[in-house]
Amino acid sequence: MKIHLLSCILLSFAAASAAADGFAPVRKKLVGHGWDLLAATPEEVLAHADAFDRTGLDGVTLMVSGTMDGRRFSHSTVMNDPPWPRERLKDKVAVFREIVKHPSLKESFISSWWAPRRRLAWNDDAAWGNFASNMATVAWMAKSGGLRGVLVDAEDYPRSAQYFLATNDAPYDVTARLARRRGAQVFGEIFREFPDVVFLSFWMLSLHPEYFSAANPMDAARAKGDLWPWFVNGMLDVMPPTARFVDGNEHAYRYEAEKGQFYRSACQQRTAALGLVAPENRQKYLAQLRAGFGLYLDSYVNPTNSPWYFGPVDGSRLAHFARNLAQAVDAADEYVWVYGEKKAWVPWKGTKSGRFDGRETWDGALPGFDDEMCGVKAPLELLRRRLAELGDGRAAANLAARATRPWPVWQDERKPRGRSGAEGAAVFLAGVANGCHLVHVRGVRPGERHGVCLRMKGAGGSAVVYWQKDGRWQWQLPGVPVGFGPAGADGWRPGEAVMRVPEGADALVLQLAAHQRPEDKVSFDSVEIIRLSKTEK
Repeated sequence: MKIHLLSCILLSFAAASAAADGFAPVRKKLVGHGWDLLAATPEEVLAHADAFDRTGLDGVTLMVSGTMDGRRFSHSTVMNDPPWPRERLKDKVAVFREIVKHPSLKESFISSWWAPRRRLAWNDDAAWGNFASNMATVAWMAKSGGLRGVLVDAEDYPRSAQYFLATNDAPYDVTARLARRRGAQVFGEIFREFPDVVFLSFWMLSLHPEYFSAANPMDAARAKGDLWPWFVNGMLDVMPPTARFVDGNEHAYRYEAEKGQFYRSACQQRTAALGLVAPENRQKYLAQLRAGFGLYLDSYVNPTNSPWYFGPVDGSRLAHFARNLAQAVDAADEYVWVYGEKKAWVPWKGTKSGRFDGRETWDGALPGFDDEMCGVKAPLELLRRRLAELGDGRAAANLAARATRPWPVWQDERKPRGRSGAEGAAVFLAGVANGCHLVHVRGVRPGERHGVCLRMKGAGGSAVVYWQKDGRWQWQLPGVPVGFGPAGADGWRPGEAVMRVPEGADALVLQLAAHQRPEDKVSFDSVEIIRLSKTEK
């Protein structure tokens, strides 16, 4: 035990020092999409914004529609519509500005479908001019409304085969060059209106991953008459350095974290996909690509006879979703989008279509779903949310307060021993070369999340959580260091961490540790250990 404690304390001390350097990881974002959002107006999303704030989302997809000369236009007809009238869309901009004031909606996107009901001939200047004009209007609305960007769904719902060579097209090489020009034309209008746009597409070059393994990916595309890679290169031709694009890879609906498929796909997007990128665009592609993924929620609630069925992991289908989401979030550069059909993101009420009013939510179908979304993506936000919810009940929920005091103290007998003890509610270590106070929380269950909050003042201290099973240390299970912020005027540094109980553990042990010189002293106060999981996993 002594050797293990020595190494663990040294590791936790190093982790705390690294955190103090100020380097922070990219904050990952979750974007919600689904049939309920397809049916909702921006005004209805705004009316339910407080409910969205209780989810784990950072943004949603927003649908825009209207009438022009007695005819309806919408996100689904943007490629075939005449030019959209901006003067009739100013009210949407005002709604968007209110929407983005909510933390769950700040990363929202205006949706657009890029599979036309009537195929656009690649040599039809008027048709492509109208489409480019409409996308300029979409980008203008997004920029003016403070949204993050534009969403594109290019799935061929109407089976118009827009991005494949047709019998009346010019020969492939001629049409491919024209497709690249059209891509530059449409995207150029978007970038002109919104130079720092985030362009989220359910597929970019991940659309046909079978090309990645070909000796020459572009030859493989040519053999199928596929023009999409040329169209995407048109985007890259005109993309300013301020813009980003997300390859959302909808194929990830079937990915399993257990097989490492999210990691593999992220690697392919940055390596194998380069065979579909013109040499002059490769540096730009690598610099401005954001690898992403889509997850399909219905797979975790569908019956066993569905072709889209993911069964339980460790007895829970929610745990299966959380495992896949965790790897998707880890592998993604910044964005993961989450799509569902049969349930609802929030309890809709009083909507114009009424299609999802009263529909069961995803959190209702998978109890604890909202917490998992937040906990996977931003665990410290989940901790802060739970503490705010507890309010006056925070002290009663503190599992550290139930641990018998005084907490046990361990010191390495091979090192100079120092002093330890309590000063009021705080505990201290002084001149301890290697040692710690041990706060035991027994009866934890695999899959549960717990949060740790405390304060630390002085020199040579750190804090880390380790695991036990049946009273024995489980050193093969990774510890979780507590990160500390800068000291306040009183010298105390706030610390917090969130951890999920791993398989093979039934006790959580918080080590309040020291690795000190003889003159050093460190104190720990306001120690809280809070169970964050509302339901048993």
